[in-house]
Amino acid sequence: MYYLFVLLFFIFLAIYSNFIGKIFEKIKLPSLIGMMIAGVLIGPYCLNKTPDLALTLAPILKDVALIIVLFIGGLGIGADQIKKIGRPAILLSIIPATLEGFAIAYLSTIFLDFTFIQGAILGFIIAAVSPAVLIPSMVNLIDKNIGQKKSIPQLLLVGASADDSIAITLFTSFLAIYFQKLDGGSFDFKSQLFLIPISILFSLLTGWGIGFLGKYSYLKINNSILKTFTIFMICLILRFIENKFHFSLYNSLLTIMSLGFFIRHYEGEKYKAIHKSMSEIWKYGKIYLFTFVGMAINPGLVGGYFFIGLTILTYSLSIRSIGVLIALTGTNLNFKERLFCVIAYLPKATVQSAKAGIPLQMGVVGGEVMQAIAILSVLITAPLGAIGINSTYEKLLKNS
Repeated sequence: MYYLFVLLFFIFLAIYSNFIGKIFEKIKLPSLIGMMIAGVLIGPYCLNKTPDLALTLAPILKDVALIIVLFIGGLGIGADQIKKIGRPAILLSIIPATLEGFAIAYLSTIFLDFTFIQGAILGFIIAAVSPAVLIPSMVNLIDKNIGQKKSIPQLLLVGASADDSIAITLFTSFLAIYFQKLDGGSFDFKSQLFLIPISILFSLLTGWGIGFLGKYSYLKINNSILKTFTIFMICLILRFIENKFHFSLYNSLLTIMSLGFFIRHYEGEKYKAIHKSMSEIWKYGKIYLFTFVGMAINPGLVGGYFFIGLTILTYSLSIRSIGVLIALTGTNLNFKERLFCVIAYLPKATVQSAKAGIPLQMGVVGGEVMQAIAILSVLITAPLGAIGINSTYEKLLKNS
């Protein structure tokens, strides 16, 4: 009986969250903000009307939705576009997150009386751009054929997918340094930094290898539904491997996006049938993704650190924006297009929701402050980025 109740709850959740999203669309705001607010309201930190089993399943369902949209994002990138976006995409994945993370580390020593290492732990929780917000928005622009002359959505897709790798690696590294110092040991930070490009390269090669094998196996399946299902299961397995074994050299989300790219390359025009099927699944997946992201947000944590957190975020987002502009130096983007890239790189949600509570759980001094400010970064930047992208792309990317 309980399982039937949970199933009915998921059906209700889809209808309820989609309805709230439509209301936000009516007032010219992105539907994802409505879905996130729907999640906050019904989640454990507000009305608390979500069954325990649904909360247990939430991380899995969020992962599934992320897998779908990242794969679709990869399908949206053509080989000719990679030639245009290669260098700036690499710089976008490195410079903005690194500058923002270290800026927050420094600001935390001033405003929060943290050590630099404590500040860096916080900084690299916050520094990751949100794939949950940015990637669906860029997929939408690709579908509308906006920004395609200069491959701007593809540039942001590739940069954002690797950005998370760098932010999470540095977060993990500074967390390790913190505990090594407590134990009186040492930590080889240089070797950790060296692992970042190897991790990105290994993940991309894994995507290529699985795509290449598909030429001789699953891509030969004639039934398009069965072919799409097989690819979907492969993506789920790729994500499961990272979640289960936590290989330091492996970023499943980057692998899944690169798999989408290589499948498009090997399938030719036939990739469109896969794209269409995955897009149909995404219509429902996005509802659960944004709703469960909302459920993970605890607005009550923010209160006591709102003004300090807002000050830190104002400075850090400014530094991040400068980082985006530095990364785009030497490209053929005009001022409006560069401004759009700055706006698109603002939102935070997925990584922050997942990592905010880890320092507190592990006993890091100031962990409760880190959690509060990380949640505040989601509450401020997710709507700011989503509204910014939604309200400016027509003006800023009109002829791009």
